[in-house]
Amino acid sequence: MSIDLAKKNFIELKKKADDVASSLGLGNQKAKVALALDISGSMASTFKNGTVQKVVEELLALGVKFDDNQAIDIFLFGQHDYEVGELVESNFYGYVDNKIVKSYPLEAETRYAGVINRIVKKYTTEKKGFFRKATAINGPLEEPVFVIFITDGDNQDKPQTEKAIRAASKLGIFWQFVGIGNAGFQFLEKLDNLSGRFVDNANFFKINNITKIDETSLYTKLLQEFPDWIKTAREHQLIN
Repeated sequence: MSIDLAKKNFIELKKKADDVASSLGLGNQKAKVALALDISGSMASTFKNGTVQKVVEELLALGVKFDDNQAIDIFLFGQHDYEVGELVESNFYGYVDNKIVKSYPLEAETRYAGVINRIVKKYTTEKKGFFRKATAINGPLEEPVFVIFITDGDNQDKPQTEKAIRAASKLGIFWQFVGIGNAGFQFLEKLDNLSGRFVDNANFFKINNITKIDETSLYTKLLQEFPDWIKTAREHQLIN
């Protein structure tokens, strides 16, 4: 796809994202949006055939809708975890090849807890001046954080992941897990219904082929539990 066609397509994506958000009562909602992407070896074909690039463009449309900076923050996880930086309209074309594939080789294992904890730290600490250390934010977050977490398979650190999600349930962060491909995803289903959390802070759905689902249906699935969580998070003073 040429850059001009990609930009034209992105305009349509933004309209679809806006329409779905408005239909769910999120028309005026602001949020930080993050995308956590699996870079385990089994994702090789998904990166190579352009699926991941298509997905990040679709998800950027949500970032433009919700985020004041009109951006989403990109994180990666495999055996290790990384923060890549912001994805914005000016750099979305070829982003996956230019910013991810060239710099982050696929890894042998799939671990969730590290990137979950990295994301938590990102949004719940603040810098107190150039020479002073970052400190934890006390009290509710000014804006909710909406994390889209995409993986094609199981992980090797289930106890650590359960601990991380339980700890994060006391924070203004919502986790939307998305399983792609033909794996079973029993553990992600467990996280969706995990006991011992302060509030229900996660949802899960599976898509066999994420390139086949139309964007309106994708946005609806992604956002379906976000409004109820926002209401609950405000009631429990996790967000303003």
